[in-house]
Amino acid sequence: MPDEGIIVTELAGRRAVARAMTPTDEVDLARLGFLPQDGRLARAVPTEEDRIALIRVLIDIGALFAEGRDWCPAELVAHYREAGHIRQRFWVISWNSPSNFRIREA
Repeated sequence: MPDEGIIVTELAGRRAVARAMTPTDEVDLARLGFLPQDGRLARAVPTEEDRIALIRVLIDIGALFAEGRDWCPAELVAHYREAGHIRQRFWVISWNSPSNFRIREA
């Protein structure tokens, strides 16, 4: 895992879930309405408009969007960008093993 930053691990459902790597990152997520839940931080995302607005703010603060399967956060953000809802470039994190990760701009 990176030593600092925010990693978004879930976005497709009715909630967003993220990991804060430092106390400062945790404060940034708390300002966005994320609350501690099962060792991670979560926040309700009741509508698609809320999700798009949240994604924009997460991109602005440099969050990393996890790559994976089935509407992973990185794929969902790419979908919204292709649809014209997101214009910013964003950062994606993927893992080759638990201790080996790669960060790339998308």
